[in-house]
Amino acid sequence: MSEMCHHDSFRRRSRDGQKQEFFGYTVKRVRYWIEWLLVSFFGRLVSTFPLRLLQKIADVAGSLVYWADAKGRAVALANLEVAYGSEFGVKQRRHIAKRSLQVFGRNFLELFWTTRMTKDNVDEFISFEDPERFRELIESDVPIIAISPHFGNVELAGTLIALKGKPFVIISQPFKNERLTPIFRKLREASGNKIIVPENAVVRLLRSLRAGESVFLFTDLTLKLRDSAVVIEGFGLKMRVTQIHAFLHQRTGYPIVPWVTLPRGDGGYVVRLLPWLRFPPTMSYQEIAQACWKQFEPIIRANPEHWLWVYKHWRYKPSLSVRQYPFYANQSEQFDLEIESQENPEKARFLGEQIREHARWHRDQD
Repeated sequence: MSEMCHHDSFRRRSRDGQKQEFFGYTVKRVRYWIEWLLVSFFGRLVSTFPLRLLQKIADVAGSLVYWADAKGRAVALANLEVAYGSEFGVKQRRHIAKRSLQVFGRNFLELFWTTRMTKDNVDEFISFEDPERFRELIESDVPIIAISPHFGNVELAGTLIALKGKPFVIISQPFKNERLTPIFRKLREASGNKIIVPENAVVRLLRSLRAGESVFLFTDLTLKLRDSAVVIEGFGLKMRVTQIHAFLHQRTGYPIVPWVTLPRGDGGYVVRLLPWLRFPPTMSYQEIAQACWKQFEPIIRANPEHWLWVYKHWRYKPSLSVRQYPFYANQSEQFDLEIESQENPEKARFLGEQIREHARWHRDQD
């Protein structure tokens, strides 16, 4: 009580808070510098290793992360249990979850190894399952909207396609440690791909397609509730996934090309191109996203260890009907409005009035 009544008590607490904040900031900056030094040094080092040795190192690192990251391990095991039910026992789920992190570790380390790949030697490490379909893809003048889940080695697949003559425009999330972002951008752009940041990414992707460039998107990203998305069925559960690929397809008419990356027996990888997808203009974004997911789910079910299970794929459960939330009932329209506001402000105002009128109608019905 005497401390609370002391005229300097609040000032002292304020100074203590400032000291703690400064200490935390200093620790974070030191950690960022250490991360940058480690990535810069070991990134150059791992690129000199044989691919098989690098994969063994990645497997060890993935195992260590599995046992050290209790939160991520719990999420992966919970996802596997809810998706497969009694199909897998506890021991099998643990093996799949650990193997999934090992595959992710290979993605990370092999990204540094892509600097050794050229148009002439890339087929030694990664190739296409159907060379004829791949030739048609590369020789086509039509831009494509390539999509894939976080399955297998996506980094090497993107390098292969770019080196063979079909580079992509790709969204890449900046690192919290800003010193790491240019390192990974340089690695991903070495093969000819172009990296863009998430800010205004949809407009930039749309402009790229209209300029004749192909784009690539992940379709299983974990999204926040404030992010525009659609709800689809995945493993018998509700998933909130991106609708950007559906939007781009409906705006441009360019085909959606799903693909996955699977391991080869010799330590390399093979890219499997799935059927090209085109949809009528009347189909909704949700229907398009669902049709795209149906291409991937059977492959993931058959090879669960290659999917990234540490994502919280089924984290949200709506408690009230969609009609009580007009904004979510019209998310596709809201998404269109956001894009039009950047491309055509006049049309955006018109769309905005339509959405508000639709929302008022829903409230009147309730």
